[in-house]
Amino acid sequence: MKARLKLRKPKSNRPKICLSLSCRNLLEVKHELARFGEYAQIIEWCADRMDNAANYTKESFLADALEIKKLCGCKPLSIDFKAHEEGAEAVKKANQIMEWALDAADMIDLDADNPELDRLVKMAKRKRVKTEISHHEFDRMPDRNEIAEMFLRMEKTGGDILKVACFAAEEADTYSLLEGAAAYSQLRGAKPIVAIAMGAEGQVSRICAGDFGSVISYGCGSEPTAPGQFNTRQLSKYMDKYYKEEN
Repeated sequence: MKARLKLRKPKSNRPKICLSLSCRNLLEVKHELARFGEYAQIIEWCADRMDNAANYTKESFLADALEIKKLCGCKPLSIDFKAHEEGAEAVKKANQIMEWALDAADMIDLDADNPELDRLVKMAKRKRVKTEISHHEFDRMPDRNEIAEMFLRMEKTGGDILKVACFAAEEADTYSLLEGAAAYSQLRGAKPIVAIAMGAEGQVSRICAGDFGSVISYGCGSEPTAPGQFNTRQLSKYMDKYYKEEN
């Protein structure tokens, strides 16, 4: 039975914490969950980081996925698999693995520019698996209007959660991201979003973005999976202080 991933915004603005696992094997997954899993409400498995990722068959992938799902207990499991090589064949292989993931995951993460996005979203809906549609800008921060427009375009994909993560080179960049997120979230019928300002200058967004509509904040285990991440223990501690003071 799949864990139920609740997307309805709670009374508190505090986002759920997602532990993003960048592990080479199942033993590392177990260790990371043991050290950092208690501070998270959602677990993300970056399956492409596994040592055997290039050789996955459906059987071997699902064996790993279901073992990790078991280790997560009652916490929802999100699965992500990125193509690390250019070319149609690499993308095709990654999308095939994401299809397999629908038999184990509670949610899958799909790039907004994935050529198979429409098909994968429809398959996920049939399987009752949630979809997070992601857009990343690793070298710039768009202005607030462009960010709000990104969410509007991504809304049309039919995904359940819309994620925009952009790099903040300075403090003002973080304000742009949060203001754009808030502008979209205040629209009638807006979908749940995730807003992340990557990098050291954007770290505050990982704590306070709930006040601007973000429903999930990503933390890491021993090693960051994105620039500026806190581990989940740190992130939980900072959120405890921030949201306690806010209330």
